[in-house]
Amino acid sequence: MLIMKNILFPTDFTPQSLGVLEQYIKGASGSRITIILFASFEMPASEQEVVGAGNKPHLQVMNEEFRKGCKKLKEKYAGLIGNIFFKYMYGNTRQVFRNYLDFNEIDQIFFPEGFQLMQPHPRFLDPSSLINNAGIPVIRELPTVANSRPKQAAGLKTELSASY
Repeated sequence: MLIMKNILFPTDFTPQSLGVLEQYIKGASGSRITIILFASFEMPASEQEVVGAGNKPHLQVMNEEFRKGCKKLKEKYAGLIGNIFFKYMYGNTRQVFRNYLDFNEIDQIFFPEGFQLMQPHPRFLDPSSLINNAGIPVIRELPTVANSRPKQAAGLKTELSASY
């Protein structure tokens, strides 16, 4: 019997981040997982940002290539992935993040050492400090898959709710 886990994976909406996620999925035997693709954004600083054209950065960063990549992962690993979807958060405090984790019943965070996110939007926030103080298990190493050689993770960079 597979154990169901809710896994939070911070993303920058690039194919490279999906490559890193796929390496995690390959090593997730024994578990059926729900993957929550996560991004955090700054709160709007002015009334104009609230009502203006750029008031929804979570919609602006989603692109068709990323959406198709998510769908392919779900189809390819249908036996392991229960669901995969994107949920965003506005804010940058530990309490807001902890509430987010509790509300979404997150069991673990997958954020490998050396994995850095690009900034897909000016209001995008690097979640590293929030994750480091999350209070739940954080998976920092890429799982190794039996009968395969360790690979350099695609998406290990030096730069900085839809369901599929």
